[in-house]
Amino acid sequence: MVDQFRRDRVGLGLIGLGPSWEERYLDALIRLQNRLTIRLVYDPVEARAKSVASEFNADVAGSLRQMLSRPKLQGLLVLDPGWLGAGALSLIAGSGKPVFLADPILRQVPALEALIQPCPASKTQAQQTINADDLWMPELGLRFTPATCRLRELIATRLGRIKRILIECDLSAEKTETAHLVDWCHHLMGQSSTLVSATSNGQSPANHGIELDFSSLAPANPRNAKLQHQPEGQGAPRFSIECENGHATLADRTRITWKTSTESADESLDDERSETDILIDQFCRRALGGLNPVGRLSDFFRAIKVLESLSEFGISNQH
Repeated sequence: MVDQFRRDRVGLGLIGLGPSWEERYLDALIRLQNRLTIRLVYDPVEARAKSVASEFNADVAGSLRQMLSRPKLQGLLVLDPGWLGAGALSLIAGSGKPVFLADPILRQVPALEALIQPCPASKTQAQQTINADDLWMPELGLRFTPATCRLRELIATRLGRIKRILIECDLSAEKTETAHLVDWCHHLMGQSSTLVSATSNGQSPANHGIELDFSSLAPANPRNAKLQHQPEGQGAPRFSIECENGHATLADRTRITWKTSTESADESLDDERSETDILIDQFCRRALGGLNPVGRLSDFFRAIKVLESLSEFGISNQH
């Protein structure tokens, strides 16, 4: 009975562990053991790979190529970017397996972007491009924080359609960090922004802001979002959402305050599933051939392109 239960779960390979392993991923994988089985572990530090493999009763791969040649693996969790260069990422893409890309790896923008660019000179590389965007799932965690999940419920039941988003954040952070915020706006609005602009008063970033417009589908009902710079050290981004029937504020990933003309609440969501649990669960469903909508690399690079289009405004953080 136990062996049959294990065969019914998604067999995954774990590539790289890194500094976020115990903080973010270990507990999530333990909680999801009814959905998945870690079958093979590869990490450049052999002792670390053996230690983690023993926790999951998994085998240890002696090399990345050995990991990718294992036919029974249904998906790959790639967590540590520290040693993964463009060649390794291309090798992983060539395996044709579904891949979960941890957030730190998304900072390797040129290497990843090359995997989803059409290459007509090589049919093999062109096919790799299709596979990378269809099969690679980036860790777009902001989409699935407990507060964001609750916000989507409230939009559907009480708050109504979003009219305006204001995000107070550190615009001097890395471009990829700001891209996560832009992607969050795209996701909540249900479309990409069609017009972007920026404000920059003087050399100080204190008045920097990024404006995104979402009115192309209904010009008579303007919808927009603004990312407003807040100095570094002011904590996590703060999200304010104005809707047709009310307003909501997300102070952090597990707290939401909302109000309509007849109701209001301040909700703590510490007991809800984490965004990491949700994303890996979705990845398991995708690895089994499910059609559930998940983020794609092209979604993330769409947000990157928004920021690159604003370079003329001199927002110094976009590097």
